[in-house]
Amino acid sequence: MNEISRPLARHIIEILGSFGTPPVRGVQYFNVGNQSLLDALDEFYLSSYLQDGGAAYKMVVGDYGSGKSHFLYCLRDIAWARNFVVAKVDLSPVETPYNDQKKVYEAVAQHIIWHESEESFSDETGLTRFLEGTLTRIAGGQLSLETLANPLYRGLIDTLEATAIDSPAYQTAVIGYFDALIRDNEERLDSLSRWLMGETTSPDDTKILREIGVTGKINKPNAFRMLRSLCQIIRALSYSGLVLLFDEVDRMASVGGKAERMATDTLREVIDRTREDLPGAMFVYAVPPSFITDTVPKYPALQQRVRAPGQFSRMNHFSPLISLDKLDLDENDLMLAIGEKLIPIYEAAFDAQLNHTTQHANAVILANVARDVFLDISHRRLFVKSFVVELSRQHYGEEHTITEEEATAILRGQIDELSGGETPPY
Repeated sequence: MNEISRPLARHIIEILGSFGTPPVRGVQYFNVGNQSLLDALDEFYLSSYLQDGGAAYKMVVGDYGSGKSHFLYCLRDIAWARNFVVAKVDLSPVETPYNDQKKVYEAVAQHIIWHESEESFSDETGLTRFLEGTLTRIAGGQLSLETLANPLYRGLIDTLEATAIDSPAYQTAVIGYFDALIRDNEERLDSLSRWLMGETTSPDDTKILREIGVTGKINKPNAFRMLRSLCQIIRALSYSGLVLLFDEVDRMASVGGKAERMATDTLREVIDRTREDLPGAMFVYAVPPSFITDTVPKYPALQQRVRAPGQFSRMNHFSPLISLDKLDLDENDLMLAIGEKLIPIYEAAFDAQLNHTTQHANAVILANVARDVFLDISHRRLFVKSFVVELSRQHYGEEHTITEEEATAILRGQIDELSGGETPPY
C-alpha cells in the first residue's frame, strides 16, 4: 500500500477523533479483520459474475458501531478498482426510499458517485454529475462544439444508440443530456436533469422534452424499468456495472406498523429485481441484527429471500448474510490491529514521532477495558475514538503507559461525547 499523504492522514484522524465514524476516504489504511469477506465478494462477484451481466444482493449485518459503514466503504473502493459505478445511500431514522419504487430510483439517482481517483479531489454525487464527468473523461477534457466531431464522442453515441435499452425515452434522455452539455444549452440541461433525477417536471419542461423525443415521466409503475435502463446505460458507457450500497443506520427496527409493512414489501421487490432485472448490479443492504431476528420473520415473503443455512464466506458465497460478528480476528486482536495501524497514521497527520512500544501498550489496555467493561456500548467505535484522542493527549503531553483506571475514565468520557450524555443505541 502506498505511503499515506499528510492531508489524508489528517482527514482520517480528524474524523475518527471527532466522531469515531469512518472517514469517506482512506479506510484502507486502517482496515483489518474483514479481508476474507471482501476477497470473497471480489472473487465471486465483482471480478467475475457481475462483469458478465449477472446480479446479486447481500445483507451486511452488524450492531451499532460494529463497522457496517466502514465495510461498505471498503467494498466501494474495491468496486471502483473493478470499474463499477457506486451509489451509497445513507438512510436516516425518518427517511427511507422503500415507501415506493420511485423513491428507490430517486435515491439511486441522487447518490450515484462521480469518483476521481486523485486523493485531492472530493467525490461528487448525482446522476447528472456522473454523466457529465463520464462525458468529459471520454472526450479527453473540456467540452466544446468541437467535441461533436470527436471520434471518441461519436463512438460513444453510436454505442448508446446500438445498445438495447428497456426505455427508449431513457436512452434518448441520456444522449440528449450529452448533446446539451456540449452545446451548453442550459434550458435543455435543466429539463433533462429534472427528468433523469425523477423530479417533478413543469409543462415547460414537458414541451422541451418532447422536442428532444423524451416522452412520459419516471413514476412508481415504471421506476424499476428505469433503474434497469440506468444499469444498461452504465454498461454501455464501458463501466462494469452498478453497486448499490444502502446503509440502514439502524433505522428499520424503529419504524413499525403500516410503514414497516410497506418498506419491507418494497425491499423484497428490490431484492427480486436485483436478481432478475438489473444487469451487472449488486445490491448491498446494511442492517442491525434486530432487523434479521425481529423484523424479517414477520414477513414470510421477505424471510424466504433472506433466510440462509449459514453466513457468507468464501466456501458459502451463495449466502446473502454477511455477519460482522464473524471476522478474521477475535475482538481483542481486531482492536489491537486497528490501534497499531492508527499510530503511524497519527504520526503522518501531525508530523509526530511517538513511542510505539508505549502506544501499543496503551492500545492493549484500552482494548481490554473496552471489551470487558463497555462490551455493550459499541466498543469498537468507542475504542477507536478513545485511542485517537489518547494519542493526541500523549503527543502533546507526556508519553506514558496508562493504567486501567485511566483507561476506564478515558473510555467513559468518550461515551458521554458519543452519546451526548445518554446511553448510545445498540
